[in-house]
Amino acid sequence: MLPNLQKAVTGETLHGIVSEHLEQTKEHVARLEQVFRAAGAEPSSNLYPPVEKLAQHHDEIGGSIPDDRLADVYHAAAGATTERIEIASYDALLALAQTLDLGDGVQLLEQTRKEERDALEKLEAELERLAARLA
Repeated sequence: MLPNLQKAVTGETLHGIVSEHLEQTKEHVARLEQVFRAAGAEPSSNLYPPVEKLAQHHDEIGGSIPDDRLADVYHAAAGATTERIEIASYDALLALAQTLDLGDGVQLLEQTRKEERDALEKLEAELERLAARLA
């Protein structure tokens, strides 16, 4: 979803937030692969169904908003919603990693969850700023 979002946004600040998080997400994938392997599981590249539905909805709606400023509000809100789902997923993964006593895996998941929370804070702040400019 992030590459599509990166292409869709027009505002410089929002574009920077999305671009930064896209780079972080590449690291997140590598960490998740480590954690899954430490747990003896094979990671999958399938999208989590709620995120997949959000991505589909975003693609359907996002491109049909004619006003760039309004579209960026929509894109920031969609990004924030996705981050909330990802954080909830990391909460669940952390609980499992702690139960399985994965040691380093727990630390990797905690680091990733923190970065997801940071991305959410940035998106929410930019969403508020963009929405206020429309008022």
